Amino acid sequence: MRFPATFAEYWDLLEAAEYRVDYFNQEIIASMSYESEDHSTLTTRISYLLQNLFLSNPNFKVHNSNRPICIPACEYAVFNPDGSVVAQPAELYEYRPGMNAEQTPVLLFEVLSKNTRSFDFGDKLPCYKQIPSLQQILFLEIQHPELILFERLEAPGQWLETSLRAPDDTFTVQGHTLTLREIYG
Repeated sequence: MRFPATFAEYWDLLEAAEYRVDYFNQEIIASMSYESEDHSTLTTRISYLLQNLFLSNPNFKVHNSNRPICIPACEYAVFNPDGSVVAQPAELYEYRPGMNAEQTPVLLFEVLSKNTRSFDFGDKLPCYKQIPSLQQILFLEIQHPELILFERLEAPGQWLETSLRAPDDTFTVQGHTLTLREIYG
């Protein structure tokens, strides 16, 4: 569900909302719908793996889907990815005392479903790529084991897209190797 709103109206609604909302292109987007068991399992699994990677590293924090990401370069879009890893000390966008959003994620992940796919790739991905600190974006397919990985390259504005499908396919997160098998079980 989408409806027109100002940035200030978004923050007012966010304070009272009992559901997740995003803000993009001067619209409030009510994005929290029923979460399937598969979506919940996959989100929990990747969060668990990332938490274990960074548990003893004070330079990073792992967040769940309830932690918003503010993207000033994308007309102050605010999205709630399924999860994130944020470099510490974090830079926060503070709307008012006690209401803030992360600005320095190094990794974001989204679990794709038929209801969220076009929003995740069409609206979120171009904005995510504008976050200066962001190094990796993971999109996890819910229907079958597949991870679509976007990694920032040295050249400005360039990203490498890789699809992993085999259980033993690997990728690295801040020097730690993960396999598709670990994510999908």
